[in-house]
Order: sequence, then structure tokens, then C-alpha cells
Amino acid sequence: MINVNDTKQCINQFKKLMVADKYHVTNPVPAKVMSDLMQSLPPADWDETKQKVFYDIQKVLSIRPEYAQLFNEMDGLEYNGLTIYSLAQAENGIPSWDNIYIQNLDNRDNDIYASPHLTDKIIIGEDGMSVFCYNFTDDIFEIRDRVAPDYVIESHKDFADFLTALYSTVC
Repeated sequence: MINVNDTKQCINQFKKLMVADKYHVTNPVPAKVMSDLMQSLPPADWDETKQKVFYDIQKVLSIRPEYAQLFNEMDGLEYNGLTIYSLAQAENGIPSWDNIYIQNLDNRDNDIYASPHLTDKIIIGEDGMSVFCYNFTDDIFEIRDRVAPDYVIESHKDFADFLTALYSTVC
């Protein structure tokens, strides 16, 4: 288990683990793409839900720079069932399934079920048992139960501590 308080060190530990086990390490989000994302407005023809997701992603990236730092190192990650959603990955010009916008839009605008315990948060990743989110109200990163998302398994004020907790679940 890693025990570091620096986000970059935590990310590098994940990278080492991924390389050692032959998992794909994504490229960082290009600085121009990140800048455009942070400075642009959502398309005018988007409905209120789509715009809210867009603005919430911008908000978490601006108020939690240590989370944004992840994307300077790699565009999300997938390792042994653990996923931290990407910002810019696409396949044939279509955002991949693990895109943070796609996942949050699906969570908030779902005809079958939208959990009231998650709609005011940004979901940043998942594993088989949990969803990982940022709680704007409490300014914390949370690991919540996937089946009963009202149950908070762990919460972390610091993103590096949050990454350390995730790392410990796959090692």
C-alpha cells in the first residue's frame, strides 16, 4: 500500500502498477484541450441537464486542482476493475464509455433510475462495488456503495488520500 500525500506520486504509483501488469496508460489531456474545456461554454442547444453536467465538470476541475492534475499525467485510468473516468478519450470521434461527461449525463438523465444521492455530485469513477464521486456540498471525494449510493463507504478531503484508498483496493 502506498502512503503518500502528493497527488503526482500517487498517480505515478498507479502508472507503475499498470505498466508492470501490462495495462494501457493513457496519454495526458493536451494542455490546449484542457484550456478549451475550461474556457468554453456548452452548446446553446443543450438542455439544462447537459449544461449542468458540463458546468459541474468545469467546476470540480477548477476548485480541485489536484484532481485536474491527474489529467496532466494521464486521461483517466483503468486497472483491475477500477476506473477513473477520462475527459477527452474518444474512439472514432465519439467519447468512450468511460468519459466523465457521458457517465454523469447517464446518471442524471436516466429514464430507468437516477439516484437522488448522486445527481448533485460529479461521479469521477467506479469499480465493481462502488462509485467514486466528488461532493460539492462537503468539498470531499467519496467512495459510495454502487447498489445503495446513499451509503458513503469512505470520504477524503485530500485527493491524494482518495487515490491512496483506491490503490489499496487493487493491490
